[in-house]
Amino acid sequence: MQYMVYGGAVLAVLGLVGIGYCVWMARGIKRDADAGSDTKDRIQTLVALNTASLGIAFIGLAAATVGVLMS
Repeated sequence: MQYMVYGGAVLAVLGLVGIGYCVWMARGIKRDADAGSDTKDRIQTLVALNTASLGIAFIGLAAATVGVLMS
């Protein structure tokens, strides 16, 4: 079960890195907000990336929790 704990921890960290990247990307979008229609495309990309990052972090935390509980 250690593999599940370590694998879950890696996924959780990757998800957190993705969320950090989303924050960085959102700051860039806010700074360049006067671009017009390009802003809408960038926000849609940001929402998709943010959702994926949250999902990966959740799956990683769930896997690590299950691994700890089973060992």
